[in-house]
Amino acid sequence: MTRVALVRIDDRLIHGQVVVKWLRYLDCSEILIVDNELWRDDFMHNVLRLAAPPSVRVQVAPVQQAAEHLQLLDNAKGDDRRRSLVLLRSPQAALQLFDGGFHFSQLNVGGLAAGPDSIRLYKSVSANADQITALDELRNRGVRVYFQTVPDERAAEMSQLLPAACQRRCSLADP
Repeated sequence: MTRVALVRIDDRLIHGQVVVKWLRYLDCSEILIVDNELWRDDFMHNVLRLAAPPSVRVQVAPVQQAAEHLQLLDNAKGDDRRRSLVLLRSPQAALQLFDGGFHFSQLNVGGLAAGPDSIRLYKSVSANADQITALDELRNRGVRVYFQTVPDERAAEMSQLLPAACQRRCSLADP
């Protein structure tokens, strides 16, 4: 049986920080990428598998299938020596995963690239209104949403960063 060690949003998915820092820190032997688009793309499955160390199993699943699978793991009892890192590309996917029945208690946001109408929330995390709404909805449901790029840096709570980021955005818009 596998235990979920971390649920993380990182739009780059598997990259150096994830492989070198998070997998080692969490001692994970599996990565589950939850994404409705990527699970149909066999080529990207292979690319993602090659990006991970050979000893780490990489799976890609659509949101609903992953939610059902993770809910079963969460409810199972038994040997939990194997640990899994759950990766998502967006806050909306994290909210869908939660709505699908996998009720995680914490969400690490490690990387979201800047885009149109986004504001910088933390180091390598920018979000637009829809992404912020999804993160805030998770927080309202009792999920601890925090920003942390690598495990050896201090986590920053969304509840502390969001008001300041929104205030900066509003002051930039004022003449």
